[in-house]
Amino acid sequence: MDLFVRRGQQFSVPVSVADHLLGLASHDQLKVLLYVLCHADAPLDPEQIVRVCKVPPEAIEEALVFWQDANILLTADTPPTVTLQAGSVAAQTAAPPVQPVQMPQSVPAEPQPQAVPQKPAAVRSDNSSTGFSLMPSEIAERTRQNPRLAEAIETAQMCVGKPLTHTELKSLIWMHEYLGLEPDILVMLVAFCVEIGAFQVRYMEQIAVEWQERGVTTHALVEEDISRRMQQRSFTGQLMKLFEMHRTPTAKQQEFIDDWQRSGYSLDLIRYAYEKTRNQTDDRMNFSYLNAILKRWKDSGIKTVAQAEQADEAFYAARKKKTQSEPGSTNPAKPADSSLDMDMIAQLMKPYPDT
Repeated sequence: MDLFVRRGQQFSVPVSVADHLLGLASHDQLKVLLYVLCHADAPLDPEQIVRVCKVPPEAIEEALVFWQDANILLTADTPPTVTLQAGSVAAQTAAPPVQPVQMPQSVPAEPQPQAVPQKPAAVRSDNSSTGFSLMPSEIAERTRQNPRLAEAIETAQMCVGKPLTHTELKSLIWMHEYLGLEPDILVMLVAFCVEIGAFQVRYMEQIAVEWQERGVTTHALVEEDISRRMQQRSFTGQLMKLFEMHRTPTAKQQEFIDDWQRSGYSLDLIRYAYEKTRNQTDDRMNFSYLNAILKRWKDSGIKTVAQAEQADEAFYAARKKKTQSEPGSTNPAKPADSSLDMDMIAQLMKPYPDT
C-alpha cells in the first residue's frame, strides 16, 4: 500500500530519532519532542504542553533532558537551542551546520576523552548511578554490543509493563558494569521490586550494592536472598497489622522486628508480649519494652504462650507468698507484668528515640 504525506504545514524531525532512538524513547518523550519541534518558532508554556500532549508535568523536564543527552535538542550555548526558563520553555531553530554539533560538556572547560569502563575494580564511591553519565545513543550501543543485556532490558520492560525511562536504563547498565551483576540477575531484581510494588531506581540500587558487598552474585544466592526478603516483608506486614501500625516501621523498629524473626519468636508469643505492654496506664506501644520481655522469656527457655502463662502464674504465687509473709503486709494488686521487675519496667517505659 502506497502512503503519501498530505501537503500543508510541516516541520523537520532529525533522522537519528527514527533510526536510533525510537526504541529508547518513551511515549511521553516522543510526544514532547514532536510538540517542541512543531512549535520551534515560539516560546512554549509547560502548562500548554501538559494540556495538549496529555503528559504529567514532571515528564516535560525528563523529556527535554533525554533529547538533550541524545544531541537532538541542544543547550543555550549552541544553536538550535532549547532552554528551560522559570515560566516557559523557549525553543529556537537554526539551519543545520555542516559538521555535527556536539553537546557541550558541563565540566571541565577543556574537553577530555573519557573511556567508559566495562567492569572497573571498585564500586563508585557514591554507590549509585547518580554520577554515571550515559547518553541514549550510548545505551543503544551498549545493548547492540551485548545481546544478553539487551534481552534482559526487554524482559525487564515486560515485567514493568512499560518502556523503561532513560534513568532506569542507565541504572540497569550501571549495576551491570560497575557492580558486576549479570543480566539474568538484573531481571530477577526488577521482577522482585515489581512484585512488592517498589520498582524504584534508588531501592533497586541499594539492594544491588548490598548484593555486591555480600558476594550475592549467583542465581542461587540471589534466589535465596529474595526468598528471605519476601518472608521478611510478610513477617513485618503481619506485625504491622497486629500492632495496628499505619506507617512503615522506622529503622530502629525494623531492627527489632528482624531480630524477632531471626530468633524464631512465634506470632502468638509476640502477640502475648504485646498485650502485656498495652496493659500499662498510658496504653503506649513500646518496642524496647516488648523486646525485653521476649528476651527474658528466651533466656528462661520460654517458647510458647502456655509456658509464658505458667511462668506468670508461678511468679504471682511466689510474690503473693513473699508478701503475705512480711509483717503488716496486705495482699497487693497483681503487677502489670510479671516478666520484668518494676524498676526495669520504669526504665524501659522512658521515651525511647525512633520507636
